[in-house]
This record gives sequence, C-alpha cells and structure tokens, in this order.
Amino acid sequence: MAAEPTAMVGGSFDPVHLGHLHLVHTVATSTPYRRFIFVPVARNNFKQDAEPASAEHRMSMLRLSFEAYRELYPDDPPIQLIAEDCELVRGGVSYTYDTVKYIYLHYSIKGRLAVVMGDDLLSALNQWHAYEQLKELVTFVVIRREDSAERFSDIAADIIYLENPLLEDSSTKIRNRCSVLEVHQELGDDIACLMPKEVARYVREHRLYRP
Repeated sequence: MAAEPTAMVGGSFDPVHLGHLHLVHTVATSTPYRRFIFVPVARNNFKQDAEPASAEHRMSMLRLSFEAYRELYPDDPPIQLIAEDCELVRGGVSYTYDTVKYIYLHYSIKGRLAVVMGDDLLSALNQWHAYEQLKELVTFVVIRREDSAERFSDIAADIIYLENPLLEDSSTKIRNRCSVLEVHQELGDDIACLMPKEVARYVREHRLYRP
C-alpha cells in the first residue's frame, strides 16, 4: 500500500449520516489528506433509549456510505475511504493514542497522521490519555461543532482549524426517531434524508434502533 496523506475519523457512526460524509468532503477539499480511515468506537456512551446497532451493522453501513460518497461529491479529488475495526476488536474504551499507534503500524502514512476532531473537544484535549506523546505523532484537524472562535492553548500542538458549516448530531436524531416507531411503521423520509440512501435502506431492511 503506497504512502498517502491520511486522516483518522473516529466516532460511533451509529448510524453514519450525510454530515459525516460532508465532513470528509470539507477535509478533502481544504487539506492534502487523501486517505480517510473511519474507526468506529466499541462502546457507545450516548444517553437515550434507542438500542445501538451492532459492530457488524455499523461497519456495513460505513461501507455502504463509502459507495455513496462519489455520487454525492463527484468533483472531489480521488480519495480512499477505509472502515477500520481495530477498536471494535479491542473492545471497551479505546484511547486515541493507542489507535494512532495501531494505524502507524498497519498503514503507510505520508507525513503526519491527522486526527479529525470537533472543536467541542478542544478545551479538554490536553487531558487526553498520553497527550504529550500523542501531539508528537499527529496533526489535529479541528472541525466546527460549536459557534465559537476558541483556539487551543498549547502552541506546540500541530493543529489545523477548518471553517465548515456547523454539524448537527443526526445520528442521535435518527436513533431517537426510530425508537418511537410502531412495529409496522416505516422510517419516514424526513429521517431517511439524513443518511445516504443506501444506509437508509439498510436501516429500514434491518429495522435498526427499534424498541
């Protein structure tokens, strides 16, 4: 595998939605990164009644969303989209530092690996596990999730700030909407439209997030 400028995108992806793909589009069109490794977390810590999807379902939906990406963004530069299950296999809570080391060992990275993160996590970044070691290994690519101009205080950290539209937590909306559907009630277009059509079809067929 040839060395590529690579970005790691972590999250629950439960389910993956159009906002996730737009995030990649933003990074791909404003930075040199051309390989995006999606790393679903093993443990879901969201607080609502909807049942989480299994690791197998989340990986399947990620791969379906990758197929949709080129249709959604045909003018983007060529990129690689990869679903990596290392944290799912590891189980429990994973630290970004450990996953970064895994990616460096298993992929050929050109330059520094990027860790894509939301600005809502920025204030506590220096409290992350093994932060001092982590900042020597990666570039943090910060996306806007909050309407603030906050900048991280550690000038030694390599950080790229992106100007993107504020991203809505569509995964929570999708799960919550599905959790109140009646047994024979179908997923409405108002919720299906938040996902790539292939993913929406998968959610419907497997009746995910139902009570």
